[in-house]
Amino acid sequence: MAFDHREPDRVPIDFGSIVSGIHIKAYKRLLKYLNIQDNCINYCDYGQQLAVPCEELLQRFHIDTRYLRPTESIKPENYIPERVGEYVGIYDALGVFWGNFAYKNLEDILYYDPVIHPLKDLKTTDEIHSYKWPKKEEIPQFLDLKQTAKRLHENTEFAISTHPLGCVYEYTTFLFGFTTALRYMRTRPELLKAAMEHILDYWMNLSTNFLKMLGKYIDIVCVNGDLSEQAGPIMSENLYVSLIKPFEYKISKHIHSLAKIKINYHSCGSTPLFIPHFIDIGYDAHNPVQIGAYDMEPCSLKKRFGDKIVFWGGLCNTQKNLPFGTPEEIRKEVKRNLECFKPGGGYIAANIHNITAEVPPENIVAMFDAVYEFGDY
Repeated sequence: MAFDHREPDRVPIDFGSIVSGIHIKAYKRLLKYLNIQDNCINYCDYGQQLAVPCEELLQRFHIDTRYLRPTESIKPENYIPERVGEYVGIYDALGVFWGNFAYKNLEDILYYDPVIHPLKDLKTTDEIHSYKWPKKEEIPQFLDLKQTAKRLHENTEFAISTHPLGCVYEYTTFLFGFTTALRYMRTRPELLKAAMEHILDYWMNLSTNFLKMLGKYIDIVCVNGDLSEQAGPIMSENLYVSLIKPFEYKISKHIHSLAKIKINYHSCGSTPLFIPHFIDIGYDAHNPVQIGAYDMEPCSLKKRFGDKIVFWGGLCNTQKNLPFGTPEEIRKEVKRNLECFKPGGGYIAANIHNITAEVPPENIVAMFDAVYEFGDY
């Protein structure tokens, strides 16, 4: 009903993905605060150090989503990052090394950044095409998730979502490095295009395997983009339309062709410049709704775009009130933001991106209790 822009009985609540999750340090404190046992703490994303929330916690917060993850989640005691030069960290499927400085103790590392960029020194499109891109036959088949997906679909009323099955432009910033990718948008766009062709091919193959196997059990697919920072977009609208939008349109069209699902598109920062394009591309929802960024005031967003796209997130300022405010301040902010986003449906409540390591457990509880208290229609 929320996706159809109709008012359900209450606002749906999301928690637990790699863009609406919780840092493992904050998670452990939260469990202790609520006297909840999780005897098998796993990561849902090792680079961001995000925990897989246990079912008891999801029930405590009245969470309406469940995420499909590989059944062999990363267990902290079984995972040791490798050392590469001055860094310690992990390689991802496309060859980016996510690391932090090796002189730090592993338990003190809060997250891993993309620090080794395999395309950074490549100067020609031929070199980019010759890079060791994943082969189609190497893409996972996701057989281990079928029973979990089927059980959730047939025996629960939760909305079943995937982790990201698409991330095209943003991945160039990992492969080339952030500043290099931005510079190439104007100086060497052919290099970015060459890389995005292969990145798109990877995600097309991955989403095909996933949705042909599990699509009939899935409600929502996540796609990542990150086109903005807090003060505004990181590119002009013309550059976005000419260089990036065609690739994002292709992944959206492809995913929609594979299954009857909704797409939740993630881009942090100030995004109003791009929201009309998100709607045109076919994204059904926009996450994380970073309300502290420029031109992201909740009532204004709802008035301008709320009848055409679902807002997913936007509950409480993740950088200010959530870590540093009081529970009562958080309760008031959540109530105020809900009053903006709720009318007419089209809203799914969630923390703005991930709950970071320093956030006190009482503030997390205050946020989720407030959305459940004030989320009725």
